[in-house]
Formats: sequence, structure tokens, C-alpha cells
Amino acid sequence: MIRAARLLLALCALVPAAVHAQGPTICDGSTAVTLIGIDTASGQMLFSIPALDSKSRPWIVELDATGSTARAFPDPPKGLYSGSIGPGPVVAAVACGKDCVQPMRWDSGSWAPLGEPLTTPTATNLSPAYDSEGTPWLLLQGAAAQDGLYKVWAYHLEGREWKSRGSMQVTGVGQPSALPAPQRKDGVLTGTGLFSASGPPEAWVTGLPDVPPARRGAVVAVTGTDAAYAAYIASDGVAYLSEDGGKKWRRSTWTPWGSAEVVGSWRQGTDYSVDLPSGDHQGALRMVWFDRRRPSEEHIVLSELRRSGGVNLADVPTEVKTRSGDSMPVTQVLLPKGNRWILLSGCAATTDGSGLVLRVFDGKEVSAPRFVAFTAAK
Repeated sequence: MIRAARLLLALCALVPAAVHAQGPTICDGSTAVTLIGIDTASGQMLFSIPALDSKSRPWIVELDATGSTARAFPDPPKGLYSGSIGPGPVVAAVACGKDCVQPMRWDSGSWAPLGEPLTTPTATNLSPAYDSEGTPWLLLQGAAAQDGLYKVWAYHLEGREWKSRGSMQVTGVGQPSALPAPQRKDGVLTGTGLFSASGPPEAWVTGLPDVPPARRGAVVAVTGTDAAYAAYIASDGVAYLSEDGGKKWRRSTWTPWGSAEVVGSWRQGTDYSVDLPSGDHQGALRMVWFDRRRPSEEHIVLSELRRSGGVNLADVPTEVKTRSGDSMPVTQVLLPKGNRWILLSGCAATTDGSGLVLRVFDGKEVSAPRFVAFTAAK
């Protein structure tokens, strides 16, 4: 979820995460901060920041799991594919010729080759991933067919070689497009497909809710103990649940404000909307609700949808207000590790440099807004 905030702010109203020497000015309120990937074992998050102007250079920012330290590294490789979300250092890839990619792993502030280059089938998207045992995978996704199906090819790292683990047609692919499979320690999920090192590709759900093409969404495994329990989030944010591996689905009527009947007159997409945070849900379906009934008082509700029902975790204003009266809305909600949430409001510049503006939810309370100044990596 990304919404631009074009601001150059006086941030004296924010709580500084730490005291640092002046860092580099690499972005401001108009700069897009793009998530590359998350190491869910350490909670470390990587972001891409484009050049601020024609005389500047692009950067990679490394944010720690507590949302307290942000280190900036200049000049990332050109053409870097989006990275992994899973239990290990972020894996991405760069092109190395026609139908060739070189997987790369983030290591101590730089990208290092991971395994040998891989000759790939023609694909439109590449998704690095990890299984629960910490072994890297690469999943290549072909173009979508009219019926919403994609062909996916999977590769598993063995030593320095990327070994094929087969291909299959899948649907219901979300963002991130590949995550560890809770059903199998040596496997990964992408949409309806399960790939593993110990068996052939297979579908982990037998069917999806009957929704029109315009409402097609993503299927999510929401428990690590019962492989038959799944959720499907339609493109309009409506959640469907299945307790029998996709044979039957029921529409969830839970909302943070009461049953669907209570909010029946509210307009989904206008009065409120629903999104999934970026990260590994770790066996629970975590959802972000935007309450826009009063535009000047927009709120975000963080929640978990469990088998027993939904639970409100936190309810906070969407925007961070500065002493100068400027506002910075939440642009991304992240799950770096365990029960920790990061509510990121983008980048801001001050007279002392630039940094990220964010709040942290530790499972109990949401922190005050903080300005995490960038420190230049040495």
C-alpha cells in the first residue's frame, strides 16, 4: 500500500529514534520508499530509494527490526529484481544476459552472488523466497492467462546449484508472491501452488471462492498447525475463509467495528478499505483497516482474523502530525518479525539530513512517531 506524501518537513514534533551525527540527505517527502525485502529471522528490512535529483545517486536503506536504526548504502546494482520475505538475508537477482539471472544475497551491507547464474524460461516476474528451514528458492512466474492462471517454475538452492523443482499452473498469487509453506518445512507457497524439495509440485487448496475476474485476489495460509485452513482476500478487501482445504468457503462478516450488518450502510472502498501488511503472517491473518468515514480523522485499525473471530490490536490516526501543521500519512505497514508491526510514513528531510518517519507496534502499544535519521554506511 503506497500513497505519496509530497512534504519537506520540520520534524521537531517527532521523537528521535537515536542521536546520530548528521547523515546524508538522500530523500524528502516526495521520494518513493520501496520495500525490497524482509529477513523475518532478524527482522531487518531493505528499502530502495531513487536518486533525489539528477546530481544524486540511488540508495539502499537497511532498517532494523525495532525501527530504531536506518543505515544508507549508495549505488545499488542496476536492474535489481524485488527481494525475498522469509527467514534469511534478503535475496534478489540481477539480469546476466538473455534469459539469465544471477541471484544475489544481502551480506554485511552489500550484494554478493548466491549460487551460480541461472538460465531461466521466459517469465514476467521473479520471486526469491525461503522455506522454513532457511533454504533459498527462486520462483519464476509467466504471464497471466485470461482465467487468472500463471505458470510458475521453481528452483531450490543445493550447494551452489539452482535445482529445478518442477512447474505448475497456479492462481491466487498475492504480495509477496512467495512465502515459506507452513505445511512443509522444505517448501514454499505461491498462490495455490506448493513447491517442496521432498516432493513434486502440488495444489495446497482444492478450490477458491467463486468471484468475478475483477474481484480476484490472493490466497493465504493462515495457520502452521492445520494445513486445511486458508483465507482468500479478494481485490476489494473482502475475506473468505475455508476450513477444509478450499472445498467450501464462507465470507467473513467480521469488521473492527462490529458485524457486517452494523456497517452495512458504509461503502467499502470509500468509507473504509482493507489491506494486508507486507511480511510473513506467521500463521495468523493480519489485516489493516482504513477508517475514512471522517476524512479529517482517518484512522488505521490493526487486526488479526483467527478461527475464533477477529481481534482488534490497535487503533491509531493514519497521519503523523508535525508541530508545523504538516501531515504524513502511513504509506506502508510491515511485519518484520513476530508480533512487531512498522507503520511507515515515508521519508522526510530536515536541516540535519533525512530519515524515515515511522511508528512501531510491539503487540501491546503503538509508539509515538519517530524520525529515524539515516547514517551513512562506512
